[in-house]
Amino acid sequence: MADQKDNQHSAELLEHNYDGIQEYDNPTPGWWHLIFWGTIIWSVIYVVIMHLTPMIPDRYTRLETTREAAIQKQFAQLMTITDPIEKVRTVMGDENWLAQGESVFQGTCTLCHGQNGEGLIGPNLTDEYYKNLTDLEGMIDVLTNGAANGAMPGNKDLLTDNEIALVVGYVANMRGKNLPGPREAEGVEIPPFPEPISAEESGG
Repeated sequence: MADQKDNQHSAELLEHNYDGIQEYDNPTPGWWHLIFWGTIIWSVIYVVIMHLTPMIPDRYTRLETTREAAIQKQFAQLMTITDPIEKVRTVMGDENWLAQGESVFQGTCTLCHGQNGEGLIGPNLTDEYYKNLTDLEGMIDVLTNGAANGAMPGNKDLLTDNEIALVVGYVANMRGKNLPGPREAEGVEIPPFPEPISAEESGG
């Protein structure tokens, strides 16, 4: 039996010899070859379909398309309103839009105007006094293009028209809360803003 095992091992040994060291002939299993060649074939198909086929948009185009679809869905109602003042008044009269306006405000305006609009570097937004505007049109312009030689930066490259309407509606809704802040009242008292358009009136 020992001789038979030795002969079997000898038959399995490869002919090459490195410093007296030999290795057995153990071929790679067939399933491994299937996986190996399968991955190569798949990679070729992937490259052709995803990168070389003009009918399929690249991932950046797909991402932008998805983003645009999300914006369309999020602002579907506001996007049907062409008059910017009507759009702001619609925001002022809808709790859902005001909540979204607050979210944009918190991410954009609190560094200068405080968490609740009470003022920090920038003026208090909750009193009846305004420095750079006299109406809602002026508020849209200030938020869009800035004011005071850049002390108030413009946001036209940061926010969309709908996001600006959300913020203006939210800030306009702060008026009259008169929250205490670190700055004295600045500017002049201006006429009241137009009344909000309720959700029922707007069809929301």
